[in-house]
Amino acid sequence: MTHLHPVDPTHLAERSRLADGKKTRMGMIYAVLAAPALGLAFGLLGSIVTAPPFNIEAPTGAFALVATLQVPFGVLGIGAFLAVSGTWRDILRVLGHRVSWWNLFVAVGGFVGDLCFAAASGLIGGALAGAVGGLAGVVGAVIGAALYRERILRPSTVLGLAALAVGIWLAVSGGQIGAPTHGVYFATGLVIIVVAVLTWGFESFAISAGTDLMPAEGFLWWRAFLELLIANALLFLLFPTGRDIARQAWSEPRLVAMGAVIGLGWAIWMIMGYYIGISYAGAVRGGVLTNTLAFFFIAIFSLTVYGAPFSLIVTIGSICTVLGAMFIVTEPKSYIARQRG
Repeated sequence: MTHLHPVDPTHLAERSRLADGKKTRMGMIYAVLAAPALGLAFGLLGSIVTAPPFNIEAPTGAFALVATLQVPFGVLGIGAFLAVSGTWRDILRVLGHRVSWWNLFVAVGGFVGDLCFAAASGLIGGALAGAVGGLAGVVGAVIGAALYRERILRPSTVLGLAALAVGIWLAVSGGQIGAPTHGVYFATGLVIIVVAVLTWGFESFAISAGTDLMPAEGFLWWRAFLELLIANALLFLLFPTGRDIARQAWSEPRLVAMGAVIGLGWAIWMIMGYYIGISYAGAVRGGVLTNTLAFFFIAIFSLTVYGAPFSLIVTIGSICTVLGAMFIVTEPKSYIARQRG
């Protein structure tokens, strides 16, 4: 006769806590590893958005670059991932469910953010757009913490926010010197990238909430695929010049290859950082890391690999934003002990 021994609830709670901690660390690792992929992708995007044929008409050229090169190759990369991993069935499970409206909301927000980044890159440069864009993770963390009632305000958080403020101030101060435009156009570019930060921040929270309701893989597909449909429908229906820009871009193999790099890099970041990272580590830790680090690499690669005028001040500002993010997601041992107690 088999005797069942009672399980200590305290032991079960400890095991659950350890499992959650391991999952969170895995999500943070994915977020960190995904960051350079977006740096390479959007750094390249920022370097070609001001070149022919995308400079024929602003911001239609940026719109065409996102809609006809970045997103199609991104959807292709995400589709390949779902097919190889065998998680394509999750796409069908989400389809028709009431949470499909959540996918549409996230897709629209993501599309607006991507378009604003491309347009801002043409006005203030990819390096500065990357430095400021990293604030999206902090916006998402604040929204997520407020709605989930997660306590993130502690001394290290305040120090991190102060470092972020200093970093952004330095980046803007140094970035305006080598920016493609100045005056009103430069200010407009800053406003546009702030809009991108806000929409990406809401999207970061929405992903964290959405992956609690549905499989992350199916959610990922519909977010990207719906952006593809929305972007191209708007481009070809409302922007006639965009059709000619798209035709010229696809007639040049060099631009198509660049589009593949941008789209596939964006897909890798979406898979590893924006979805696995956030669904595992949450909107606070996963969202802050995957956004801040990714946009840090956008700024650094723009200033080095992609030939933007190098600025030591922008570089220092970008490093300050990363340090600020680390303070935000790091929990001191004394704080953890108090929480467990």
